[in-house]
Amino acid sequence: MAENTIIRASCNCRSSILTFSIPTSNLPLPAYLCHCNISRRISGALCTSYVDIPPGPDDPKPDLTSLTPYQSSDILTRYFCSTCGTQMYLKYSSDDHISVSTGTLDRSDGIIQFLGHMWIQDTKDGGASDFIPTIRGEKLKRWLTEPDQGEEAPARWKSASSTPKPPSKTDKLYAHCHCGGVKFWISRPGEQSKKAESPFPDLLIPYHTNSPANPSNEPWWLPREDCFLAGTCACISCRESSGFDITWWAFVPVSDITLENGEPFRRYFGTQKTHRSSPHCTRTFCSRCGCTVFWDGDERPSLVDVALGLLDAESGTRAEEWLHYHQGRVSFTEFARNRELITGLEEGLKAYR
Repeated sequence: MAENTIIRASCNCRSSILTFSIPTSNLPLPAYLCHCNISRRISGALCTSYVDIPPGPDDPKPDLTSLTPYQSSDILTRYFCSTCGTQMYLKYSSDDHISVSTGTLDRSDGIIQFLGHMWIQDTKDGGASDFIPTIRGEKLKRWLTEPDQGEEAPARWKSASSTPKPPSKTDKLYAHCHCGGVKFWISRPGEQSKKAESPFPDLLIPYHTNSPANPSNEPWWLPREDCFLAGTCACISCRESSGFDITWWAFVPVSDITLENGEPFRRYFGTQKTHRSSPHCTRTFCSRCGCTVFWDGDERPSLVDVALGLLDAESGTRAEEWLHYHQGRVSFTEFARNRELITGLEEGLKAYR
């Protein structure tokens, strides 16, 4: 066995690349899935994960020149790629040590071991922790705040304020990034929602399979009359563009989105910046805080993917009075870098009711 394991971290556009080594005897590196409000608002994901970069005497320090700093709290500054929006690093104010986001790493199985969930109390409804209760058959720890501090949260934990009111056709769901540079509202589905168009029967089916077309334009994005479909993705492009192993999307017709001032949806508003991550789609992120906002496919301009971490639902971060989560599979699970995590998510989604 080699004394050191070489790992590379990079953003989607490759403007930022770091190669570092870890003593093989120190592997796997422990990691937690963070559900705090800040992590969701700077990522667009329901949870994020980082690992500390062990100090190596011969390893170069991360080059931050191509990255945008964002001080999300007094504790740390976050760095994301100025070109593609990938959340890359955390730099702690106390000692300047740096952590790297797990989705940017070129290898993960056997390198990263997820031990549990933290900051569940910020979710109000348990958030994504209920979708990933176990990994490798082992129950994950569930911390209301920091790991090994305070209380552990029981399974299906909810705060007293997580009970939503009955849905109404006049409801609007507020969505925003951490810095407030991107803000918009989502309305309840209606007849106009069915008029959106998609050439695919379900975007959760991989492009490279021989999936059928959608000639009758079945509105798969509306699993019920009062909610939108939500799904998870582990594809290479999503992982590298966000910086995290799992991306979380709601599929929403643009006719159901209005800007903060009440104007109809338009591309692209506020502090959004665009990145062409593949020949068929444009991704957007906030240029100030780095939050992933939309996945916008050329083949379906009347329907966009909205990053779930932006949603501010009364019930909590899962926004289950607005969303129905697809439980059949994680999209592009075959491209997952950390198969153990994605397998745990798929098993958790199928078991969740």
